[in-house]
Amino acid sequence: MAALPDYADFLSACAAVSEAERGALEHLLYLHGVAREYIEYSGNVAQIPFSDRVDILQFKGLDLLSAKRVDPAKLQACLEDTIAAQWQAPLPVASVLTPGGRDTVCLRLPVSLLEYPWQWEIHCEGGEHYQQDFVPAHLRESDHATLSSGEFSARELPFAPFHNGILPLGYHRLSLRCLADARAVVEAPTPEATLIVAPGRAFEPDWALSGQRLWGFSVQLYTLRSDSNWGIGDFADLRAVVQQAAAQGASFLVLNPLHALDFDAPEHCSPYSPSDRRRLNPLYIDVTAEPEFRDNPALQALVASAAFADRLARQHQGGQIDYAEVSALKREVLLQMFACFVREHLTPNTARARAFKAYVKSQGPSLGAFADFEAARLRKSGEAPDESDPRFTLYTQWLAESQLEACQQLARELGMRIGLIRDLAVGGDGSGAEVSLNDSLFRTLASIGAPPDPLAPQGQNWGLPPMDPNALRASGYSHYIDLLRANMAHCGALRIDHVMALMRLWWCPRHTGRGIGAYVHYPVDEMFAILRLESVRARCVVIGEDLGVVPPEVRTYISTSAIFSNILFYFEKYDGYNFKRPEHYNPKALTMVANHDVPTLAAWWNASDLRLRFELGLIRDEDSLHQQIRDRQGEKQQVLHWLGDQWLLPAQWQGDSEGRPFDLLLCAAIFRCCARSSSQLLSVQLEDLVLLESPVNIPGTSSEYPNWRRRLPASTQTLIASESGLRLLAGIQEERTLS
Repeated sequence: MAALPDYADFLSACAAVSEAERGALEHLLYLHGVAREYIEYSGNVAQIPFSDRVDILQFKGLDLLSAKRVDPAKLQACLEDTIAAQWQAPLPVASVLTPGGRDTVCLRLPVSLLEYPWQWEIHCEGGEHYQQDFVPAHLRESDHATLSSGEFSARELPFAPFHNGILPLGYHRLSLRCLADARAVVEAPTPEATLIVAPGRAFEPDWALSGQRLWGFSVQLYTLRSDSNWGIGDFADLRAVVQQAAAQGASFLVLNPLHALDFDAPEHCSPYSPSDRRRLNPLYIDVTAEPEFRDNPALQALVASAAFADRLARQHQGGQIDYAEVSALKREVLLQMFACFVREHLTPNTARARAFKAYVKSQGPSLGAFADFEAARLRKSGEAPDESDPRFTLYTQWLAESQLEACQQLARELGMRIGLIRDLAVGGDGSGAEVSLNDSLFRTLASIGAPPDPLAPQGQNWGLPPMDPNALRASGYSHYIDLLRANMAHCGALRIDHVMALMRLWWCPRHTGRGIGAYVHYPVDEMFAILRLESVRARCVVIGEDLGVVPPEVRTYISTSAIFSNILFYFEKYDGYNFKRPEHYNPKALTMVANHDVPTLAAWWNASDLRLRFELGLIRDEDSLHQQIRDRQGEKQQVLHWLGDQWLLPAQWQGDSEGRPFDLLLCAAIFRCCARSSSQLLSVQLEDLVLLESPVNIPGTSSEYPNWRRRLPASTQTLIASESGLRLLAGIQEERTLS
């Protein structure tokens, strides 16, 4: 994509547009889904600067400027092309039908073809076939347009099999043909499109329909500590947590995104800025569980050698993950395992080799493209030949998928009602595989972010290129469908990070100095419909992360689609001050006591999070720090009132408790009160079982703080099965099982 013009020249061009040009630009902005305004954090309407909105068109690749001004000819041509593309395609690339929702497909034809007889045909995924004759002129007209190429009419095309309830859910092929004489047929298009028949509600298991209240743990997998892992939590640790959690009555584990990161740049470790959201992080592989390690004496001898053992021992020390060394250790062993796999299995084509090939085939061409991308990147960096073999990436993905699948199977075998809850990040890194391999979908001159608020007056830039909604629709949503399928595998539920993205995303300039950005709208009906369909097919519950300022329309979609909301204890207040009574929590929600973006309970109570933010320069001066500590003290008093109202305030905390540090008694009371909530799902962090204060992530920081590196202080066995841990969890289990 061409570089953007000088920003000063661009601003001058926007300021100089005529009234007619501004009208044409507004029409073009509307067609590209760029919003004029939004409701900000304060509840007021915020107008988006005109220049920021027009800049979005440039991020999308529209060339509108010549000689430092908006070129009227380019603008008019671009507008006409956009309108013509909409009207000259008889059918959308993909259309959605839903019970109780949209029940027709928009058909656009030249007026000259409306009186001819036509026939539609639907070829279903399962082999069913339906067809019917119709005359477009007899259908309800929904729109009309006059273009340079002629008159066009939009008609609403109904389908009797859908209205009769016999058209199955799924992705079907819809085609049209004109039945008139030969001359008319020459003039008439013969379009084909995808017809998506989606359910009105996402998957609802028995426990959800019966109102059962479940609980579980929030687990940042990489932070897990054990004697057997190699300095980072892995799928063996996940199996152990599943066993320990199930033994205490937990029904699920909420995981961080498991997406593939840049294997060649291990320090780029944020799970929310991955290389590819469709693939898994190979650092989570338990290498010792695979036959290429277990049956390989030479490799076992390498790992047992003094030099290697010393490197492993160093990874068990300290509280931070050394991603570079962990990656080096695992890559060295995985490469030898791959060589063994080629020699012992691929070459003789054993049953294990055939299972590997079946996995690769099941993943379709996108996995091969990912493997080729990784291989090319490694070749460029001068890595070993085996590592730059695309089959090495295929092999590590197969191992990761198999081990994750085994964890979910174990969870269900042990009676966990949900098992694993995976997390889908809102975007991928601009230099990663997902964006690079789908460059027609992603707009790399822009970044996903958030509009200005008191904590970030210039807005937020998350460094993740957004998908272009027009390109996404034109592709038939294939990439979005692939994302959902990949992340609904091997789990009982999927949390959609920043679920508002299904309706709108804040696009901001990738680089600073070009304004603040604007909201871009997405085809929300289709996005939620596809999400519901994939949820039902995968038998996967959906949780939409809707924290913060979210349009009411999004929460309506969440509710009517049987999608669970996501709420945090800290923010559940009636008026921004008084904490909600537990029985007033949203029943269809995953309530988190805390998560990776907020302080732990102990840090929040002791205000150590505020002092750390001050040290990092995120709180501008001591006066502001002291004011925030005073505000926090007021919130703490409200928590004590909240607990007292439920008869849960410990005796030791009654009376004057100002300045008293957080302890297990207060933690147990907060756990119990949250467990009383009417929300069907409740999660607690492992960190809070031991009153840990150090954060795993501080939003708004990058190099200032070592995000995503902090390890837990003890093994999960110690955290969960300790005397204090068992008492804390017993209180949750008791409250959750009460009617």
